[in-house]
Amino acid sequence: MIEKVLKVGYFSICIVIFIAFFLEYSYNDMEQLARKAEPFKCFIDPDSPEFALPGEMPEKIRAFCRASNQAVPESDGELIRSIYESLAMKYRFAIDQIKENTGKNFDVLHLLGGGTKDGFLCQMAANSLQIPVAAGPTEATALGNIMLQLIALGDIKNVEEGRKMIKTQEQIKYYAPADGAAWEKAYSRYAEILNK
Repeated sequence: MIEKVLKVGYFSICIVIFIAFFLEYSYNDMEQLARKAEPFKCFIDPDSPEFALPGEMPEKIRAFCRASNQAVPESDGELIRSIYESLAMKYRFAIDQIKENTGKNFDVLHLLGGGTKDGFLCQMAANSLQIPVAAGPTEATALGNIMLQLIALGDIKNVEEGRKMIKTQEQIKYYAPADGAAWEKAYSRYAEILNK
């Protein structure tokens, strides 16, 4: 199950980076285009095999939408928004699978790493899951490595002490869920697409 969540994260990074490179937009440009596009027009499954390899990503997204009988994104903003919303929906899908298999409920989602700089995606994740999202630290991997080195050197006692130290030094941004009814309705459509 954890592999599935990690895979979603890997594909999300690959898709967004490829779109940014292919369309030559900054992350801020992509966010602004996505904000202007119609919400919930179409979705993709980031785990679908056609998205694993680079090349013609916009056309792959359009082909996926045609094959799943959805509206086809035409503008760059529609393409980007469909990716963002699909990633947020896939996070929920993965969390729902974890809940179903473990019986555990979650009251917050912690997002780590560079992707936490994308506030629009973080907000969409909170909206999709209908739980708060805690985003950061952005340099989680580096901080984790430093923490382990400090433990090895005896400068700090354990991971818990390291976490407390990081919390005092790093900023965590919180996103509250919103638009629950609209996201719930959209998620029902998304789940149908995944289950076809």
